[in-house]
Amino acid sequence: MLKNLDRIRALLIGLTAAFFAIVATVGTAWASAAGTIKGVVLDDSELSLPGVLLTLSSDKLIGGKQQYTSDAEGAFVFSELPPGLYKIEAQKPGFGPVTKSGVQVAVGRTTNVSITMKYGGENVIIEEKRKVVDTEEAAHSTTFTKDYLAKVPSNRSYQGVIGQTAGVIGSGNSSAAGASGDENTWMLDGVNVTDPVTGTFSTNFNFDAIEEIQVVTGGYDPEYGNSLGGLYSVVTKSGGNSLEILANAEYNNGNWAPKIDARYAADGTGLAPTGFDSSYEGGSVGVTLSGPVIRDKVWFLASYEYNRSLYTNVGIKNARDFDSHYFFAKLTMQPVSAHRFTISLSIDPTTIDNIDQYDRLTLPEAQGRQMQGGYVVTGKWNWFLNEDTNLETTVSLQKSFLEISGVPCTHDTDLGYNPCEADEAENTIDYTTPGRVGYNGAFNRDNFYQFQFDDRWHGEVATKFSVLNVEFLGKHDFKAGVEGNYTSWDWITGYTGNLVYFDLFEIGSDPQTLKNYYWQESSGYTEYKASGLAAAAFVQDVYKPVSNLTFRYGLRYDRAVARDDVGRPIIDVGVFGPRAYAVWDPWGDEKTAISAGYGRFNDVGRLEITEYLSRSARGDKVVFGGAYEGTSNAADSVYAAYDTTNTITYNDDLSAPHSDEFTSAVSREVITDVRAKVSFTGKFTRNVYSFDETNLVYDEDGYAFIGASDGSADYNYYYRLRTPGIARRDYYAVDVNLTKVESKRWFATGTYTYVSSRGTAQSSLSAGLSNPSQVELSYGALGSDVNHQLKAAGYWDIPNDPWTTEVGVSAQAFSGFPISRYYWESASTSGEGGYGLLKQPAGEYARTQPYWVLNLQVKQEIVVPKGKLNVRVDIENITNNQYGTSYDYGYISAYDRYAITSRQGAISGTLAVGYEF
Repeated sequence: MLKNLDRIRALLIGLTAAFFAIVATVGTAWASAAGTIKGVVLDDSELSLPGVLLTLSSDKLIGGKQQYTSDAEGAFVFSELPPGLYKIEAQKPGFGPVTKSGVQVAVGRTTNVSITMKYGGENVIIEEKRKVVDTEEAAHSTTFTKDYLAKVPSNRSYQGVIGQTAGVIGSGNSSAAGASGDENTWMLDGVNVTDPVTGTFSTNFNFDAIEEIQVVTGGYDPEYGNSLGGLYSVVTKSGGNSLEILANAEYNNGNWAPKIDARYAADGTGLAPTGFDSSYEGGSVGVTLSGPVIRDKVWFLASYEYNRSLYTNVGIKNARDFDSHYFFAKLTMQPVSAHRFTISLSIDPTTIDNIDQYDRLTLPEAQGRQMQGGYVVTGKWNWFLNEDTNLETTVSLQKSFLEISGVPCTHDTDLGYNPCEADEAENTIDYTTPGRVGYNGAFNRDNFYQFQFDDRWHGEVATKFSVLNVEFLGKHDFKAGVEGNYTSWDWITGYTGNLVYFDLFEIGSDPQTLKNYYWQESSGYTEYKASGLAAAAFVQDVYKPVSNLTFRYGLRYDRAVARDDVGRPIIDVGVFGPRAYAVWDPWGDEKTAISAGYGRFNDVGRLEITEYLSRSARGDKVVFGGAYEGTSNAADSVYAAYDTTNTITYNDDLSAPHSDEFTSAVSREVITDVRAKVSFTGKFTRNVYSFDETNLVYDEDGYAFIGASDGSADYNYYYRLRTPGIARRDYYAVDVNLTKVESKRWFATGTYTYVSSRGTAQSSLSAGLSNPSQVELSYGALGSDVNHQLKAAGYWDIPNDPWTTEVGVSAQAFSGFPISRYYWESASTSGEGGYGLLKQPAGEYARTQPYWVLNLQVKQEIVVPKGKLNVRVDIENITNNQYGTSYDYGYISAYDRYAITSRQGAISGTLAVGYEF
C-alpha cells in the first residue's frame, strides 16, 4: 500500500511541475497512438499466481522483448504498444510454460488476456482468439485494422474509411453524431493536426503508410479532445527488423458506363443536370520502404505517393487538373529499454488547376489555380520509468497553406490552358489585369478575378503521465496530462488590379448587346492576422473494484484565448469537462458488456471565428457601367461605397459551445466470433456560435421591417456574434450492429442507425436566428436528421494455394435529408425582398431522395521468387446509382419543385498493380 501511495504522490508532483512548465509555453487535444495489454495469471485451481515472468514479443515492438513479473494478484500490464499481433510467454519454476500468440493490440484499446498455468505441466502453446467484446471500453468507437484497410474498398483514403463508420455522414469533413463537419478532432500518431482556422482536416499522405485508424463518435475519456464531433485518429506504420517494400500503381476511370441525361420542366427549366459530357480519369503511384537501421534499436519508414487526376464537368472546356505529392518519413529509436524516441515528417504539396467546373462560360485565361499543403513535424519521447509507469512528451509544429490565383500562363497551345502573351515568360501569374465576370450569357474572361495567400501555423507541446495497476480497493490505471499550443493565421486576399468588372448581354446570348453592368473597385488587398493560445489539463482513472466491473471517470479543463487582427480577445474561455462511465460484464466471461455514462464536451473555438470581427477590411465602391450609362467612377456613377468599418460586434461574455452526452450500450457474443450490439446516444449541444441582429425592427410575422433602432431611414444590418442558449442541437441515435470478427479467413459487419436530430443551428456562425419572429419556427429537423442509415462491409480471403484471392465489399444507404421551404418576404436592406420566411418548422417541408452505394474490391496475389505481386480491381457504385446529392433550394422556395444541381458519381473502376517484399 505504501508503495502505491508513493507512486501516486510522485504522479501528482510530476504533473504539477509539468503543468506549470507547459502552460508557460501554451491545446487542443492529443490522443494515444498505442494500445495496452493487461492480464492475469492463474493456476489450474483458478487462483492468482504471483511471480510469473511474462515475456512480450512482436515484430511491431522496437527495443526487443519486454518483460513483466506478475504481482501478488497475478496481474500484469504492458503499455504503449504499437498496434499489431503479439506473443506472450509465461514462465515460473515448477509450472509448465505457456505461450499465447496472436494477441491483438489496437489503437486506444486495452486487450485483456488470461493465462492459466499448470503445476508440473508440459509446455502449452495457445493461439489467442480475437476478443469479440471489449468489457472495459465505454466509448462508441470503431477500429479499422491493417487488414480492413487493405481488403475493403475505401477509395484508398483515410477520409473514405472514416465515412464507413456508423453515425458518420459523408467523407472528407464528415458529420459525426449530429455535429457539423468543422467540429471534429483529427489526429496523426497521437498529435492534433486539425486545421486551426476552419476545424477541418489539414493533411494527406500515402494510404500504404497507415497501420490503423480509430474513429470515436462518443463516450471518450477526458484524455481525448475538446470537440463536439468525432475523434479521428490515424496511426502510421513504424517499420521493423526486416526490410519491407510496398509499391502500388493504379489507374482510375469513370467514363466507361452510361450516365443520366438532364431533366427539364415543361417550360424548359432545368430540373437535373446531364452527366453525358462529364469525364474523370486519374492515377497514382506510391512506394513505402521500411526496415532496421540498427536491429531492435532504430527503425525507419519512408513513404511517397504521387496523384494526378483530370475531371471535367458538363460543358466545361478545361479539366480540373489535380496534382499532388505526399511524403511521409518516420524514425523510431529505442537505444535502451527505458527510452523510446519517435520523429516524423509529413509533407503534402498539391496543385489544382482550372478550379471552376460550374460555369461553362469561363474562358481559359479566367480559370483559377489552388495550391495547398504544408508540413507536420513531430517529436515524441516515451520514458518508461518502470513496468507500470510511463511519461510521454510530444512536441509538434504544423504549417499549412492555401493559395488561390489565376492559372499560370503557358506557351503550350496544345494544353488549352491560359495562353501566354508573346512577351510573357512561361508560368507567369497575372496579378494586375482585372478579371471580368459574365452574366446572362457573357463570358468570364481576361483574368481570374481574385487572389488569396493563406498561411496557418500550429505548435503544440504535451505531456502525459500514466501509472497502471495501482492497488487501492481494487485496481486503478491513473493517467494525467497537460498540453499547450499556439496557433496563428495570416490571410491576404483581394482583386487582381484592385478591380473587377461585371458584364452582361442585354439580350441573352447576343454578343452584339454586350455591356459592362457595373464594376467594383477596392482600395487594395485585405490582410488579416489572428492568433490563439490554449492550455489544457486532464486527470482520469480506469478503476476495477472487481474483475468484471470497470469505472472510467475523470475531468478535463480547457483554457483558450483567440485574438483578432487588433489584439482583441474575441474568444476567452475556461471550461471544465467532467466524464464518467461504467462497464459491467455480468457473468465475468468476457462475452457481455453493459455500459452507460455521461460526458461534457466543450468547443473552445477556432481562428475563423475571429475573422468576422475583422478591423482589416478594405474600402470598396460599386460603380455603374455602360448598362446604366455610367462612364466613369465619378460620384454620380457610384451606386454604393463601403468604407473599412465593420459593423459586426460581439458579446463580451461569449461562452464555449458544449455538448452534454449520455451514452449506453449492450453487447454480447451471441455465437462464436459474432457480436451483437445495441447502443444509444443522447447528445444535447448548446451555445453554438451564431449571429443575431441588433438594429432592424420586424413586424409580428417577420415579413417586413417597420423601423430601425439607429433611427436611420436606410435599413442597415448590425450583426452581433453570440453564443445563445437557443442556438442548440438535440441529437438521439440508436445503433444496432452485428459483427463477425476476423476468423477463418473472413470478416463482416453491418450497422443500422436510427437518428433524430433537431435544433436551430446545424453549424456555427449562422445568421438564422437574426429574425426574432422566426426563432420558434427555426427549431426543426437539422441537416444531420437522416433518420435511417445503414453501413456494411466485409472481406473474404479465398484460399487458392499458393495464391490468395481477396474479395471485399462496402455499402452505405441513407434516407433523405430534410428540406426547408422559405417564402417571400419584403424584409431586405436592398428593398428588393427575397425568400427567407419560414411558415412551418425548419426541415419539415420535404426530404431529398434516398441514397445508396455499393462498392467491390477483388485482389489477386501472385507469389514470385522475391516477394508477392498483386493485381487489384475496384468498382465503385456497382449499380450506377446517380441520385441527387445537392439541390437548388432557392428554386424549391420559389417554384415548389425539386431542382437537382449535382448527382452521385457514376460507376467507376480502378485497376492497380502492387508489389510486396
